[in-house]
Amino acid sequence: MQKIERLMAITLLLQARGKMTARRLAEILGTSTRTIYRDITSLSLSHVPISMDYGPGGGYYLPADYQFDSTVFTREEAVSLILSTDIAGNYSLFAGDDGLHRALIKLEATLPEEYRSEVREARERIFFDMTAWRFGSARTSYLEQIRSAVLQALKVDILYPCVSCVDTPGMRWRRLDPIGLVFKGLSLKHIRTGIWYLVAYCHTCRTYQTFRVGNIENIRVSEEVVCEHQNFDLRTYWKEERSLSEANQPPIGVILHISEEARHKLEGRYTILEAHPDESIIVEVKLNSVEVAVPYVLAFGIQAIVIEPDEVRIAVANAARQIAEQYYT
Repeated sequence: MQKIERLMAITLLLQARGKMTARRLAEILGTSTRTIYRDITSLSLSHVPISMDYGPGGGYYLPADYQFDSTVFTREEAVSLILSTDIAGNYSLFAGDDGLHRALIKLEATLPEEYRSEVREARERIFFDMTAWRFGSARTSYLEQIRSAVLQALKVDILYPCVSCVDTPGMRWRRLDPIGLVFKGLSLKHIRTGIWYLVAYCHTCRTYQTFRVGNIENIRVSEEVVCEHQNFDLRTYWKEERSLSEANQPPIGVILHISEEARHKLEGRYTILEAHPDESIIVEVKLNSVEVAVPYVLAFGIQAIVIEPDEVRIAVANAARQIAEQYYT
């Protein structure tokens, strides 16, 4: 999340939820308390009237009659802000909070018409798909450059490990017409994870392809404008792409260490790989996807540990952390 997006999120959180500590804001936004302190200072310098109560029950808060002023943002920042709130729902930042949703609707309504038209155009190029898929989170080193190229319709060259192109596969530079970005996340609300994909026309393959942003090794943004593909429908393409990918995905083999007390809870297709003297076992369970694996593992409580794959370990750890936060905040 970029700084300008964090500033907006902090303001909306305080406006909708009332008093909040720096620690709680840092947990929600996935950053450090030190960063939150700096962000609060930036907001104060921008004349956002944030106040602070010290001691038990203290925290930052806004006046009850405070109204978010969208005129402090440039056109580019406004587009970024609204898109960041779209994706924030996928990270459970705004999920299930009617107050925040009302604040977001009010914020977007105050934008000048020329800003709103660019937001509508951007939404046609950036799509958030929250139907479940098997993969976990991935690095997105070049996401901001790619998002900028998509919104400005600029051609890009990427260094990418292509295996599906018609010529020699391998790590090569590819000239692309970027069409849109898709965030593919898990459907479980409590998991803050997902993958960004770039949908583009590949001039080497002479066809539309999907590129995983985390696998891009380098990028060069051209000044050449993309003038074609106006009739390309990102959502229709992605629906067909997802159906094909899901049809070709084999079940996941999840390897678990199960205590003796929990062996009776095992269900489904599983194979015992090892038996230990303490009656615990190592098993491989065949599950259809990460989102199926998470509740399956959590049902064992502390009596099961995921050994592999890492994507399931990470998803289970994130889910357990979110559950714990509900009880300790």
